[in-house]
Amino acid sequence: MAGQNQTSGLLPLIQLNDVNKSFGTNTVLKNVDFALMPGEIHALCGENGAGKSTCLGLLYGLSQPSAGQIYLDGQRQQIESPSHAQSLGIGCVFQELSLAGTLSVAENIFAGRIPTRLGFVDWRKLRNKTEALLAEFGLEIDVSKPVDSLPISTQQIVEIAKALSLNSRVLLLDEPTSALAPDEVGTLFEVLRTLTKKGIGIVYVSHHMSEIFRIADRITVLRDGHRISTLPASETCQEKVVAQMMGGGHPGNTDRYKNIGKDEVLKVQNLSHPTKFQDISFSIQAGEIIGMAGLMGARRSEIVRSIIGLQRDCEGEIKFERKVVRFDSLRQAMHAGIGFVPEERKTEGLFLEQTLSDNLIAASLSDHSSAGFMRKKSIRNASLSAIVSFNVKATSINEPVRNLSGGNQQKIMLAKWLKRAPKLLIIEEPTKGVDVGAKFQIHTELLKRAAGGMAILVISSDFSELVSLSSRILVIHEGRLMGDVDASTVTEETLLELAAGLQKPSTNNSQHNQTGASEQT
Repeated sequence: MAGQNQTSGLLPLIQLNDVNKSFGTNTVLKNVDFALMPGEIHALCGENGAGKSTCLGLLYGLSQPSAGQIYLDGQRQQIESPSHAQSLGIGCVFQELSLAGTLSVAENIFAGRIPTRLGFVDWRKLRNKTEALLAEFGLEIDVSKPVDSLPISTQQIVEIAKALSLNSRVLLLDEPTSALAPDEVGTLFEVLRTLTKKGIGIVYVSHHMSEIFRIADRITVLRDGHRISTLPASETCQEKVVAQMMGGGHPGNTDRYKNIGKDEVLKVQNLSHPTKFQDISFSIQAGEIIGMAGLMGARRSEIVRSIIGLQRDCEGEIKFERKVVRFDSLRQAMHAGIGFVPEERKTEGLFLEQTLSDNLIAASLSDHSSAGFMRKKSIRNASLSAIVSFNVKATSINEPVRNLSGGNQQKIMLAKWLKRAPKLLIIEEPTKGVDVGAKFQIHTELLKRAAGGMAILVISSDFSELVSLSSRILVIHEGRLMGDVDASTVTEETLLELAAGLQKPSTNNSQHNQTGASEQT
């Protein structure tokens, strides 16, 4: 689409030309060129610190270029502020929604511009204007309802409608799917495509590579403030984009099957809970990464927590290293050789007020103590080693974990458990809320550990992540196993259909699939 627009002589809607941006002595953008064409979705990719947010800030008037020019419809333009940007037809939807939850949909969309009559709010006109605007999105809702009574996906569309109510021709989207379930992302994408048909240009910032390749027409990659490339999405691939962002190869190129051993580490047979899940059966071999997919409410977390003693009242059989076990606590599972990285790092996984070193040794205190005393040198050496291995960005090992970015907190939580070298690692949402750089490093570490013989069970709502990491994927729908599928051949669409209960459960069992995986190697 973008290429057709350029060859047909259309001017870019908005353009950065040889732009530099510095904050004090820190230069964050260096000679960057970027152009958004009418009717295109142009993805802006890069890890944290690459310059994506700075570019959005320049386009929306949050800051000014230190050098270079901004053009709007071919004319040089100085965008002085967000309100000036809005008057020029530029709208922005940030990652954190700006809606007032207790106000109605109509009041949110037309905040500061509510129609009046004889000095009073003209509620009828306000309702009609809001309904007409949302109808363009195919959205029929009661616009008098409070925003916080709506699903997150609908709130996201309301936020976009609010930006477009200012007659925006340029729409800047910063991580628009961060709070959406996989089935809600498709709804948002339909809305975005409707907008591009009207000639609206969209700058799309996301760390979800699979989404970018579903929705983007062109992709611009930034690294360390430099523009590395701009290509049509059809002329590149996820692995190349990530490699350009990181300056190296993509861990997904690793052969996920060659390291799978014959030693069965975990076998679950007919595991059931009276109200949460039924007849769950699967196995994991040494050196194997198994994925577990599902939508919200699938009960994946309850299943894995029953294995490690955090969910009680279960029936069925659990074998760990071919011995029947039934753990009464996570501590018992730990001592047996199981590690568990929970989804909620801030409430379950980390001690936020404690230091990096305190958190890194929390699961392996006995390794750093002698005669009842903690060995400071051992703690320091282990902490420094983990920080270097995971490329954690921190001022020192004594910095409180709450000061770190989400990606660095996630790396600390994973490093804490890997320090124990568990035979089985269970990890929930390994890259939730992290940037591409942190995701790359976490994936690389998981693949490396699997290559060393560790069995890994990954629970993730990011289906592309599961396809990239796993040899097999277990799909859960409302507490039932719908499929145990080969990750090398399954599509994300099939995973979504299984997870939504739109396909019948697969008759293949884990042993059959494991044999198939072995044959592929």
